[in-house]
Amino acid sequence: MTSGSGAPPLPPPQPPALAARTVSEAARALAYAWAQPMDPAEHNRAISQLYSVLRDLGIATRGLARYRTSGNPARPASLDFRRLVAASAKQLLGASESLDGVLAAEGLGAVPDPEDPGTLLCRATRNAITAWRQPAGTSAERDTTVERLITAIGFLGAATRSLATHAPRRRAIEMHTVAAILGEVTACLSKASQPSHGTGDRE
Repeated sequence: MTSGSGAPPLPPPQPPALAARTVSEAARALAYAWAQPMDPAEHNRAISQLYSVLRDLGIATRGLARYRTSGNPARPASLDFRRLVAASAKQLLGASESLDGVLAAEGLGAVPDPEDPGTLLCRATRNAITAWRQPAGTSAERDTTVERLITAIGFLGAATRSLATHAPRRRAIEMHTVAAILGEVTACLSKASQPSHGTGDRE
């Protein structure tokens, strides 16, 4: 005999590398879309979406720092993998906090276009939180996940610089600050993905 509301079970989270690919592809589409002219309302929504993406990507990346490699890794991670990825997560969250006074996209009230590039990236980064909460896989899958995350952040940096072009002075300064932080995150994650010359992961 069964009990409960009868609601269907939630789908399982995406594999970490697949979630990273979804984020990367959505970020690429976003970079192209935000390079186009926007009216003031579109620009304000884009900044709110940027805030939400940075916040959720920071939370998701914090989980990725706990990645557990299975099997016999062909190339061990850097001994500093966890520290560097955790530092990257902290930087992403700091980037969102640098957007002073910006409402999260989901708090704007209007129903967003489900096919809007910003909406798609918000959804992808939110899904990554679940996908990267308890990440596990081979060393190759771990490396692919990080590489795709680096690519996504590169596109996000380009999109942010596009927003700065048409932003009021104060917002433009914030956009350039965010873009600079994203560059630091890319460098930090690149170090995390470098091969180790030590004993490998500390599980």
